[in-house]
Amino acid sequence: MSMMERPATPQEIDDEKIQWNTCCSKSSKGFIKYAMTCTVSLIVLSFSMAMIVANPDNDNSIYFSLISSIVALYIPSPHLENEQTH
Repeated sequence: MSMMERPATPQEIDDEKIQWNTCCSKSSKGFIKYAMTCTVSLIVLSFSMAMIVANPDNDNSIYFSLISSIVALYIPSPHLENEQTH
């Protein structure tokens, strides 16, 4: 290793190269994290929608907040393009 290089920190290690053993398969760490995020999001969205439908007369602001928080996770942030196109 030269003087300019530094060792990779744990955050810089590619998740696709790390394999996790689950109950019935070997999967990449990135896929497991993605699948769990989607599963938990789906459960929270389903619960929130069910509570809104079941109790339309109650104050459902907490459930609308949960729905908008989950949706915000999946919508990419806007970014301005650089106007220097010469």
